[in-house]
Amino acid sequence: MFSDERAGQLLNEILDVVCPAFRDAMTGFQSTGRWPDGKDSPVFEVRVFPALVELLGGKHDGETVYHGFRVDLEALHEAVSEIYDEIEEWEFDNAVNIMDDLPRPCISIAGKLKGTAEDILIIRICPEPPEDAQPMEKHVTG
Repeated sequence: MFSDERAGQLLNEILDVVCPAFRDAMTGFQSTGRWPDGKDSPVFEVRVFPALVELLGGKHDGETVYHGFRVDLEALHEAVSEIYDEIEEWEFDNAVNIMDDLPRPCISIAGKLKGTAEDILIIRICPEPPEDAQPMEKHVTG
């Protein structure tokens, strides 16, 4: 199972692993984690998404924006293969009319975390920040 401490470590580790596979990103990335089946479950989900940026000054003062990016799928696969004993799920999720909070389309990767008996790690590469994301950066505009 994933302790709070281990979950926090994973958030940073996952960013270090997956971000080199991202191309054309103008800003950084953020991540959030959650236990989809409760903390007593061996499943932990990490969502990676473009960093939210707050604009300061000018006519867009106070607005938040994020930049799109491309993913080198081959590089991503090679990178995540190092943290999993076995990748059980690798999919592009563009399902519509699904009642959950997952931004789509997204890339979902799931499998047994290396060095653990039963811990399942799900990584979701999301195209946009969640609604409750806080700005990570501030940019001064004209």
